[in-house]
Amino acid sequence: MQQPFATLTEAASALRSGAVGSRELVAAALADADALDPLLGVYVTRFPEQALAAARAADSRPAAERGPLHGLPIAVKDNLATVEGPATAQSPAHDPHWWCGLDAPAVARLRRAGAVVLGKTTMAEYAMGRPDPAHPFPVPRNPWDPERWTGGSSTGNGAGIASGLFLGALGSDTSGSVRLPAALCGTTGLKTTFGLVPTDGCLPLSPSQDVLGPMAVSARDCGLLLGALTGQPDRAPDPSGIRGLRIGVPYGLLDTPGVTGACRTAFQDALRTLRELGCEIREFELPEFGALLAVNAVTMLAEAFSEHGERLAADWDGHGRGFRRLAAAGGLIPAHLYLRAQRTRDLLTAALLERMDGPAGADLIATPTWPAPARPYARETAPGDELNLTAVWNPTGFPALALPMGADPAGLPLSLQLAGRPRSEHTLLRAGEVFQSVTTWHLRRAAPDPRHRPAPLRDPDRNAPAPSIPGPGHAPAGIEEALAALGITPGPADLAAVGAVARALLAAGGRPAA
Repeated sequence: MQQPFATLTEAASALRSGAVGSRELVAAALADADALDPLLGVYVTRFPEQALAAARAADSRPAAERGPLHGLPIAVKDNLATVEGPATAQSPAHDPHWWCGLDAPAVARLRRAGAVVLGKTTMAEYAMGRPDPAHPFPVPRNPWDPERWTGGSSTGNGAGIASGLFLGALGSDTSGSVRLPAALCGTTGLKTTFGLVPTDGCLPLSPSQDVLGPMAVSARDCGLLLGALTGQPDRAPDPSGIRGLRIGVPYGLLDTPGVTGACRTAFQDALRTLRELGCEIREFELPEFGALLAVNAVTMLAEAFSEHGERLAADWDGHGRGFRRLAAAGGLIPAHLYLRAQRTRDLLTAALLERMDGPAGADLIATPTWPAPARPYARETAPGDELNLTAVWNPTGFPALALPMGADPAGLPLSLQLAGRPRSEHTLLRAGEVFQSVTTWHLRRAAPDPRHRPAPLRDPDRNAPAPSIPGPGHAPAGIEEALAALGITPGPADLAAVGAVARALLAAGGRPAA
């Protein structure tokens, strides 16, 4: 690896002072990608000529004109518009001419602060689902073990930062898509408050929940990127630290099946560290958890079908199986169930805020980011098989920060999640910075062997597991007819998968399947 800096903040300081040149860092990042990207599948598209030209321009800029991200090479998730090339959303069915030659406002803000865009990174198709082996796109591999999943949907960002191909990136998050890759790859990621960073120029999945957020090595790095994304100057470190900060812990979630022993141990160690730093750790009930998960799923899939259903009907086979099966299930959600989810969202968010502000309340809420390390690609999962600890914060609009907190016996990363009230990013980042000032988990960097040849992805329809939800493994009565009314006529495997997701959604929404 040719990357000479451990964090984005260190590189930014050296660039602004002139101790290193942007062209040097960009050339090193491109050389590292040449070596490792064939294994890791980090990039969909790279822009070497444009990045080197931008780096030369940055190096010629007078010191007085250098912004906070002066000359820093970063990556951008491929659902965001950039002037250099198309946003593919990693979908063969997508028209690459959308927004051609334009920058999304968030990307433009990073450029104005001085950032240099290296390329567009791999992702789940339209930010939802798992990779389809039939797709022509690169398969993202976890740099800690290339046989494992990176987490979705900002997949390439997580792998690229963990392996040192770049130190910072811009991702999107609708159900955990910034935090999950950060967790499984051992990096830091911030889901921002809904509406804080403009999402114009980002291909939508669930517009009422989509947010953009920074991904980087450290919380301090994320704060540096956030300052550029919001147009607010980066704040100075708070000398008061986090003494007296109330951190609520819903301990009952740790008893949920699927939370590994290594995750529980690392989480308890992280809480002990926060307590030693002066935080008050207190139990905090989260009875809204299950209902908020259901709200997230119903809202995300219904809105995904609203955004993509017409194109799905026109080109079903052009979409990957992971995406099309989830999105089609969204088309089966009745209007009253979607509206009930929105009312539930408002009521639960208000109740949660009131409890956080009460005498037994909390400034931040702590959980693991994910209950286990990255799973092998060879182990397929069905809907509901994995406890989602990230999705509850999307319907509320709360910000949440994922931080490395340890590793399992195999060395795979484990992650701490801190969530706070809307617009509490500075509190979250301060807590993250102080935590990372006494821990070094975020500074671990994976060292994958570029000679490794991982096994190809398994076909999801071969030896697929039975759905882990009530009922038979075939589509509920009426599903085939309902899909046909939407202009969708899937084959048997797709029909069974859509039916399984639809049944789970209806059960979560409080009514039996048809």
